[in-house]
Amino acid sequence: MHKDIEVARTHCLAMRALIIHHLGGHENGEALGKLREMSRNAAAAIDDVDCTSLLSSVEDDGADLFSKSGHLKWATAHVSGAFFLRLQILRELDAFDARLLQLEATRNAAAARSTANSSSDRRSPG
Repeated sequence: MHKDIEVARTHCLAMRALIIHHLGGHENGEALGKLREMSRNAAAAIDDVDCTSLLSSVEDDGADLFSKSGHLKWATAHVSGAFFLRLQILRELDAFDARLLQLEATRNAAAARSTANSSSDRRSPG
């Protein structure tokens, strides 16, 4: 129903698949390029500051995940930096998808109100 939301959601799902299938922890310009392209396409599809912020975080974390050593600063005694970053990016993508759902619900509610107002205007005597 909302083409921009559906396009953004499609890119979100593709980014999720990329993160799931690429472990990171080493330089991978191809994976990073794909992630950036999908992120920018998603941002271009949906005009929302919260979505843009989340996608910027995905790109920043992806740059560390797919770098030679950027992931090392995220490592802890219990978790590798690459694992941490993959989880972080997936959380950011979940938050992005939740924001898309919120935008969709807001639009649907506004459309329902508009339809209800139009119907009541036609029924009122004039």
